Amino acid sequence: MPDTQMLSDPAPRVKLAADYRHKRVGYAALNVTDVERTMEFATTAFALDPAGAGPAGERFLRANTEHHSVVLYPAKEPGFVRLGLELESEEDVGRAYAHMQALGLNPKRLAKEERDVLGLNLSEAFRVREPVNGLCFEYYARMLTVSRPRINTVTKFIKLAHVGINTPKVRESTEYLMDHLGFVASDYLGDWMGVFTRPFPVPDHHGFGYLPSRTGKPGFNHLAFMVESIDDIGKFFNRVDGSSVPRAFGIGRHPTSGSIHMYVNDPDGMLWEYTLGMEQFPETGARLARFMSVSPEDYDLWGAKPKPSFAGAGNVITDDE
Repeated sequence: MPDTQMLSDPAPRVKLAADYRHKRVGYAALNVTDVERTMEFATTAFALDPAGAGPAGERFLRANTEHHSVVLYPAKEPGFVRLGLELESEEDVGRAYAHMQALGLNPKRLAKEERDVLGLNLSEAFRVREPVNGLCFEYYARMLTVSRPRINTVTKFIKLAHVGINTPKVRESTEYLMDHLGFVASDYLGDWMGVFTRPFPVPDHHGFGYLPSRTGKPGFNHLAFMVESIDDIGKFFNRVDGSSVPRAFGIGRHPTSGSIHMYVNDPDGMLWEYTLGMEQFPETGARLARFMSVSPEDYDLWGAKPKPSFAGAGNVITDDE
């Protein structure tokens, strides 16, 4: 295992300032340059189900019984649009909205017409931008359930697991999440090279992470779907092997969460991951975050090495336009 030690700075930050509770990472919204081409990748190689279209040409994909797990928007450049976070109750959404107002973040409620498109029409929802990078988070409590079984059964998905974002301000960005938005650090990479965080009290090792920027500005790192078994990853490996889909990293095992992983590039070069197994944190009495080695020999427990395409692609939409 990699050498680990505790950071003397910062403090553990286990006393949360936020008075609302997260239920899960809900969905991710991405910009893509060719929606049909990315849909082909996502439904054939990645094995998600198509889940309809929206009025602006957006397309939906689902991994389970909920309305969608990913939204693809047509755009000139690929990138990350927003992250949907499901809270435990409608009361939590109200508390979160008031909390964001008190922070001066100008939260914006979604109109019913947009909630209808997103399958969020049963309760209120709103969006807010964190001030360090301008990243958009969407908060809601209830999404439409789809009763019909998934068509694509080659992979047994559990859920959208997490999203990673590149930033030139890893420390400042993470501290804002932990001090104001109800996230808790699970592990630090090196001296603030990256931080894996979980939206409290979701038990997964991480649901969101800030990682170092390659460009000096915010960028998209990856999104990951949790699968049920090693068979899902093995089939994925062989499905991709020899195809036009680039394999970027893995099969391997992360030393932080313990997850088995495999990353591929979509047609725009953005990173999508299968992940299996993850350290679970209790709501109370959880271990403190570790300071993890970033030495090359400690990068993967199975010795997997990332390929050049693991650099990924994609910007981050940082304004409402």
